[in-house]
Parts: sequence; structure tokens; C-alpha cells
Amino acid sequence: MIPSPLIQKLILVTLVGLVYGNTFLNTFHFDDIPSILEKPWIRGMDKIPQFIFSFFERPLVILSFNINYAISEFKVWSYHLFNIIFHIVATLLVFQFAKQALGSLKEFSSQKSVPFFCAMLFALHPLNTQSITYISSRSSVLVTIFYLGSLILFFKGFINWKEKGKKGWNLFLGSLLLFLLGGFSKETIVTLPAMLFIFHFYFISREKPKIWIKTYAKWMFLLAIPLLAIVGYKQFMAGGLLTASSASLQPATWFLTQTAVIPFEYFRKMFFPFNLNIDIDFPILNDWSQPENWLGMVMLGIFIFFWVRVSTRCSESDSFAVEKRCVGFGMAWILLTLLPTSSFIPLLDVAVEHRTYLPMVGFAFMFAGGIGYVRAVFPTPSFLATKLVHSCVVVVLLCFSMGVMNRNGDWADEVSLWNDAKKKSPNLVRPYNNVGEAYDKLGKYDEAIIEFEGALKINPNYFFGLNNLGNIYGKQRKLPEAIGYFERALEQKPDYSPAHYNLARAFHLTGKREEAAESYRKAIKSNPYFEQAFYNLAYLAMELSQFDEAIWNFNKFLAMQPNHSKAHFGLGNGLMMKGQLDLALAEYRKSAELDPKFAFPYLNIANIQMQTKNIPAAIENFEKALKINPSMPAVHLSLGMVYHQFQINRDKALIHLKESLRLNPNQTKAESIQSLIQNLENKQPT
Repeated sequence: MIPSPLIQKLILVTLVGLVYGNTFLNTFHFDDIPSILEKPWIRGMDKIPQFIFSFFERPLVILSFNINYAISEFKVWSYHLFNIIFHIVATLLVFQFAKQALGSLKEFSSQKSVPFFCAMLFALHPLNTQSITYISSRSSVLVTIFYLGSLILFFKGFINWKEKGKKGWNLFLGSLLLFLLGGFSKETIVTLPAMLFIFHFYFISREKPKIWIKTYAKWMFLLAIPLLAIVGYKQFMAGGLLTASSASLQPATWFLTQTAVIPFEYFRKMFFPFNLNIDIDFPILNDWSQPENWLGMVMLGIFIFFWVRVSTRCSESDSFAVEKRCVGFGMAWILLTLLPTSSFIPLLDVAVEHRTYLPMVGFAFMFAGGIGYVRAVFPTPSFLATKLVHSCVVVVLLCFSMGVMNRNGDWADEVSLWNDAKKKSPNLVRPYNNVGEAYDKLGKYDEAIIEFEGALKINPNYFFGLNNLGNIYGKQRKLPEAIGYFERALEQKPDYSPAHYNLARAFHLTGKREEAAESYRKAIKSNPYFEQAFYNLAYLAMELSQFDEAIWNFNKFLAMQPNHSKAHFGLGNGLMMKGQLDLALAEYRKSAELDPKFAFPYLNIANIQMQTKNIPAAIENFEKALKINPSMPAVHLSLGMVYHQFQINRDKALIHLKESLRLNPNQTKAESIQSLIQNLENKQPT
């Protein structure tokens, strides 16, 4: 007996919660650092106008991180909660989409279990773990939600129009809106217009392929318009079509390699989701003359052959019509949704598991149709045969569930994740480097050095490893060695901003302040959002008495981190040195407001008030500074002098002067302070 749709949905939600419930404490990883932790756009709702209309910045993904930050700042639990919720939504949409598709084939058969099985397979497949557990892969989940939602609304409107005579423009407009929102999530939404025709052929039309193509050829030509518009925008307005990343592969090499990636990496893991890996070591194929490099094309050819064979026969009203249409549609879905990342546009990584999240919808259809076919081929579908098929399905889903939970354990932290990648891709430098970075964050410098040196054994010119190794030596105060590694990293990549930044810090520590300032400027030039470089350069400019540059850099930093108390304090110092006392007072007050335990703003406020002869207010702020930190000899000295010179309060003057001398007996004015104390003690109170 099949449960009601509501019960099926509750089962799906519960299972997703159970298998992904062990991710809430998993740390940020890899691209999460630049995409979330270092992205100024997510820190406050006031940042939304800066990114929301930028198509190729994936603004809806950034907006979702912005909401996460508003909820939990950089506490990771809300980011994982959102990813799990989004996966649940995508799973329920797969269920609804499959139900809608099967509803269109009701005259053939009533395979009521197919939607539930499709959604269950999609929900629990281990290949989806990277898209859900890796926070930065949220874009793959969001675009899938909008993709499915747009299809569901479109064909609901289409069926209402064709069968019931209702125009349903609200459904078509809703579909268009979701399509546009998908474009603000990930560029793979561009295949959706083609998917409308594919769905129509398999689940709406009852015509043979040749007749169907002839009938809808002109409409299929029109579907290219959105694709051409997006390609044109990318080419002429957003830096060029083939500049999607810093990948160095040529389009021909990328295409040849992808013909092998699709069958031997993506298809293999769809059917056998083992050996999942964040950093896949897939060989680059660049020689078209080698027959062994054509094996991927042969496998794709076989796949396409079976797809065509199934599709040309699915219009026949035989006993397997539903199964054939599901299989054919699933195969077409996989091929089409892989095209944006696996065609001829080079990306940074040859193979990445989260690129399969949207194609997995097609795999779920294909597999569900295949199971239905196996169940139907028994000469007399007996109770025992049906139970056997169902038992196999349950075993598969249980294995998938355990695979998901086990894989989530690999994502627990950066050490476990990249050690796993290192075992599976021992010839790649990035896993060694990233394990080293993880150890660096934990303060395990010796272990980090071993990993960075392991990366450099594979590639002596690996600039990430050179920079990171220099960073470790810098923390160990081995500055000449550190500087050497930073310079070697910059020889390999002159615009690598972290190396410029680290070189600047090393120069500063060795007293080369001018060289340090220049390196900070280069870091900022390469990365206009390098917050810490702005901050450090601002304070260094103060040391060099370059107050205008200091003020400019403090303002740039505060535009990204407006609630940073010490940056407001530094800006106040720069303004005070420029004689802009009112503006300086405002910055000091903001600094004190943001960090009530920070005493120095009150000290500088008091010093400005002393200059303007506002003695009572100055005393009040000196006292506030001492209330926060009683062990400040300079403040005690200032208060002692104020009580002596302006308040004529001998007792309070003595208390503060003696305390200043006690806290710092070797201060520059120690002798004159001691002499003043003796004079006051010898003087009779009035």
C-alpha cells in the first residue's frame, strides 16, 4: 500500500534531516573563506544594493549568506541549516515534478510509486553531499530549486491552457520569474528553455520524434534567444565568454577532457557513489590523435545511442511506455544540464561533484524508470518478484543513506576533509597545501611545514605552498627565510595578493617600513577587498606620518567593516593629527561605543578636551579610561597634573602621581614626577 502524498513528503523531510543532521557542527571549508568569511557584502543588510543587481556575482546566493550572517554571524550552524532546508525544498520539488510528469501519462499506466522513489533517490544519493555539506556549493541547490519550480509552473499553466481552456498567465509569469531568479543563482539555468521542449516531448506530446521535431522546429529555434542573450552579455559586458575562471586550458583540450569526465567520473559516481573527493585527480586529455583519448566519446556515443533508441520508441503505447519515457527524459536531462560546465568553456577544476546536483534529477528519473522496467519484465509480476525488487531498492537507499552520513564525517573539519583528498589524490598539490593551512590555523606549525614541503616536492613552483611556507616561518620569527619564500611565490604569480601582504608584514617586522607600505599597496591593487591590508597599511601610514593615506585606508576598511572599534580609533588618530578635532571626537566616541572595554578612546577624547580647555569633561573621560583599565601610568600622570594645575586638589594629584610612578618607575619623566610629589607632600594643605 502506497502512503498518501502528505505522508510521503513527511518521510522525505525526515530522512533528509536524519542523514544530514551530522553536518551542523562541520566547519567552513575552502571557498567558504573568500566567499563568506572574507566577503564584505554579506555583513549587513545595508550591503544588499552593492551586489543584488550583479548577474554574474550570483546575488541570490550572496543574499542567502547575508541572511545567515544576520542570524548567526559566522557561527556555522545557520549556514548548514539553510543548505539542508534548501535540499529538502529541492527534494519536494523533485517529488512534485515527477508526480506532474506521471500525471500527464495517466492513460498509459499509474506508476504511483515513481515520484516517491525519484525524490527518495535524489534526497539520499551520496553524490549530492558536496552540494549540501559544502556551504559554498549552495548555488547548485538554489538553481535546482528555481529550475524545477519554473518547469512545474510552466506546465501547470500549459495543461490548464490546453485541456481546460484557462489562459493561466499568472503561472507563466511565475515560471518566468523563477527562471530569472535562477539566473541570479547560477548560470546553468540557461538550459531551462530547452528543457521545456524535452519535457513536452516525453510527457505532453504523443507524436513520433520526426513529426514532433517538424512541428516545433520554429519554437525550438526561438529557445536559443535567451542563451544567445546571456552569452552576449558575458562576452561584451562581463569580461568575455572564456574568462569564467583563471583556468589555463584551451577550449579544445577542455572539450576532449570533458568527454571522458562525463562517463568515467560523473556517470560512474551516479551509479556507484564511492571514492567521493573534493579534489578529483582527473587526467587532462589534450592529444586528439591518441585513440585511447576517444574512449570517453565512445562511451558517450553508446549512452546517446540508447537514449535515441528509447526516445524513438517511447511514443508507442506499449506496456513499458511510462518506463521508457522516464528513462529517456532522465537521460536527456543529464546530458543537457551537464552542457554548461562540460562542453567547451574552461573552468578552474576539470571535475567537481557539485556540478552533478541538477543532473541528478535526471538520474533519479532514469533510475526510477529502469526499476519500473525491471519490475515489469517478470512474465507474471508475482507478489514475491515485486517484494524482491522493493527489497533491493530499500537496500540501495539504506546504503546511500549510510554513504551520505559517512561522507559528511569527512567534511567535519578541514584536516579530515583534505587528508581524505590527499589519500585519494596523492599526486595533487592542493590537498597537501590545504592540510597544511588547516594545521596552520590550529597552531601546529611543524605539521604544517611537512605538508607544505610535500606540496612543493610535487611542484616546486606552487605559489600557494611557497607563500604558506613563508607564512609559517614568519610566525616563527624566521624572517629572512620567510621573505625568501614570499619573493619566490611572487616570481611565480606577481599579482598574488596574500604573498604581497605577508611580505609587507615581514618587511615591517624587520624595520623596512617604506617597503612594507609598498607591498601593502600591491596587495590592495590585486585584491580591492583585502580588508586586513587596508587596516595594516592605515596604521603603518600613521607611523610614517602619512596621515592622508592613513585616513583614506581607514575609511576603505570601515566601508567593509563598519563596526570595527580599533579602526574607528585609528581614524580618529589620523583626523586628530590633521587638526580635525570634531571629526576625531566623533570617531573616538564611536570606537568607545562599539567596544566599551577599550580604554584608549576615552584617553584621546580627554586629551582633545584638554586642548579645548574643557577640564571637567576631560577629567570625566580620564576617569572612564581608568575605570576600564586602572593600570595606565600615562592616564594617572595626566590626571595628577590636571588636579595639580587646574583643580588645585593636592590629595588627588598625589594619589595619581604616585600611582603613575608605581606602575612605571622608569618612565621618562620619573625624576620630575618624584620631585613634584615631594613638593606637594611638603606643602601644607590649604
